[in-house]
Amino acid sequence: MSKHQIRRDLKREVKQVFKGHWGQASMTAIVPIVLRAIIGFVISLAILLGLYLVIKNPHLLNHEVNTYTQQTTSNSGASNVWNFLRSAIVTFIGVGISYTFLDWLREPNREFAPIKSAFQVFTRRYFIPTLAIFVIQFIFLFLWTLLFIIPGVVKYYAYSQSYLIYKDQLAAGNGDRIEYIDCITMSRQLMDGHKLELFLLQLSLFGWYILSLCSFGIGFIWYVPYSQGVYAAFYKHLVAIQ
Repeated sequence: MSKHQIRRDLKREVKQVFKGHWGQASMTAIVPIVLRAIIGFVISLAILLGLYLVIKNPHLLNHEVNTYTQQTTSNSGASNVWNFLRSAIVTFIGVGISYTFLDWLREPNREFAPIKSAFQVFTRRYFIPTLAIFVIQFIFLFLWTLLFIIPGVVKYYAYSQSYLIYKDQLAAGNGDRIEYIDCITMSRQLMDGHKLELFLLQLSLFGWYILSLCSFGIGFIWYVPYSQGVYAAFYKHLVAIQ
């Protein structure tokens, strides 16, 4: 089966599971939907306003570019702590959504509380392990990126399945025996030969992301749960072919 056909099958699987339940899927991903919708609305509004101002006053363009360059230079490196915390919170919520959708794909008829399930990572069962894996990944990716940006990107894809692997290991009763760093190693092994597949899968959804961004954020109501579901289906597929 071709890689293109696999991508189509993953998307079809998610659509079939979500069919008639898009409201439940959207409620599960309500936090990132709201955040991205706000960003999409602001960007769409800024683009329209910017185009209007440039058309009315073309000379403003050079002035704004120079001002932006000066501000970017002066603010560089000033918000590293905030970026780390923001990344952690976004990751935690995203992992909770991925856990929910993975279970849903494996058991299409299962019942669950959407919003509660999305925050399951903040429970005692998952919080410390997720935090530990996040910190280890952050350190590894930071060190790899110091060498060059490309090794950092490659390792990002290699480590991308660590959280879902931990979930499966915990469900299999290996939670007390597995080290957190082992999940990263297992992810690297699972993704061996499949990193480009994940990149192309993300690329195949990029057009929908841009469309959602330019629709004043409305499209994210559909895009966020759909994309998260497709990525969970990708992990499910990798486990199945091992």
